[in-house]
Amino acid sequence: MIKRCLPLIPLLLAGCAIKDSRLAESAPSRLMGMSEVDLESCLGSPDEHSTFGNTDVLTYYATSSSSTSYSIPVVGGIGFSNGGYCHATFQVQNGRVTQLLYSGEKNATLAPDAYCAPIMRTCLEHLDQMTTAGNVPASAQGAAQGGSTPAQPRPQPNTAAPPQSTPPGAGAPAAAP
Repeated sequence: MIKRCLPLIPLLLAGCAIKDSRLAESAPSRLMGMSEVDLESCLGSPDEHSTFGNTDVLTYYATSSSSTSYSIPVVGGIGFSNGGYCHATFQVQNGRVTQLLYSGEKNATLAPDAYCAPIMRTCLEHLDQMTTAGNVPASAQGAAQGGSTPAQPRPQPNTAAPPQSTPPGAGAPAAAP
């Protein structure tokens, strides 16, 4: 019985990787528009942070390695090893997430971007819990519900001239009786 089930183990492991792939695939749309403060509160401090004018670039790293050995008495043993790494790079303009890109050796077998899931998992689960409880931060409301919240520009100071007041009696002519 065990010998028959042995070939199914890689398929079960691939199922886990596919779930991670889907999680990583959903992150860009869910985190788009989130404020930089909320993003760092959710993901933690980035491994790298660069600033270019009003644009910040935040990069998070994840590394994974796995190996599995199977011993079959007749053959002597079969080993599988797999691993990869992911760099999740966020572009933040005017304090809001505008782009998320994944790079690295990030694809597991049949599961693109699966090695990026550990970076996003806790944050997305936190957003799901907040959505269920109705406590989603304003900057993530659209993002947590699967949509996207457009980046909002910073408020500009009011440069319009204040309205002019007219002294009493100098206004419009009085109506005739």
